Amino acid sequence: MIDMSVSVRFRVWVEVGGRHVIGPGGYEILKAVDEVGSISGAARKLSMSYRFIWNYIDRMEKTLGIKLVDAWKGGRGRGGAKLTPEGQALLQYYEEILKEMNEIANKWTQQLTERLKNMGEEGQ
Repeated sequence: MIDMSVSVRFRVWVEVGGRHVIGPGGYEILKAVDEVGSISGAARKLSMSYRFIWNYIDRMEKTLGIKLVDAWKGGRGRGGAKLTPEGQALLQYYEEILKEMNEIANKWTQQLTERLKNMGEEGQ
């Protein structure tokens, strides 16, 4: 018998004016900055370069025309970063989109599993 484990999968990203703003990678970056409180700490946590994360955030901000991260310099151990209220909101919106999409994917996974099982029984 064929393995009938069904999975409905998806990948979500948000575009503004046809330009990528946030997807799984951007979400992870903002989430890490929020949790760790610095861009360098987020870079270490995600095994990415500081420059990559800084450029990614900069590109998001320029596309939206909104400041997402407040960063400050302060020498060794004194610098930091935190999400602006807009950055927090973007993170929350993305999480809400994922939650709904996961619910839909789970619904379709269950429905397709049942339908394929029934098709298999009919064919025997």
